[in-house]
Parts: sequence; structure tokens; C-alpha cells
Amino acid sequence: MTPLEKLSVFCLVLAAVLLAMACVKADRVRAWRESFNPSAPEVPDSAFVVARLTLVTMAVFMIVVGVRGLSTGGGA
Repeated sequence: MTPLEKLSVFCLVLAAVLLAMACVKADRVRAWRESFNPSAPEVPDSAFVVARLTLVTMAVFMIVVGVRGLSTGGGA
């Protein structure tokens, strides 16, 4: 496995992790924050929307980079 193929696989795994992070419900994050820091101010729903859009955009970028890397590194 070449270094480019390793990097491409890493990008695809990172994309899967980013998509998993984007799928976490806001209520679960709020409960975790409250148990960690009860005096923290409430996070608005718009912050979760922006976070999800950012995570999905980053995941799509990683998928594109990973697929292009795998297609480029095909020759031996």
C-alpha cells in the first residue's frame, strides 16, 4: 500500500467519523454539556445547524479527496 493510498483511506475514514458526528442529536449534546458544565449557557438550535453543515461539508470534501487519491494512486 503506497503512502498516497494510505492517505486516501485515512481521508475516507475521517469522512465517516465526521458524518457520524453530524448525526448526533442536539438533545444528546445538550445533555452531555449540562452534565459536564451545569452553569453553561444554552446553545441555540442555529449553532447545531451550522455545525452540521460544516461537518457534512468537510466530510464531502474528504470523500472527494480520498476518491481522487485512490484513482490517482492506481498505477504501480
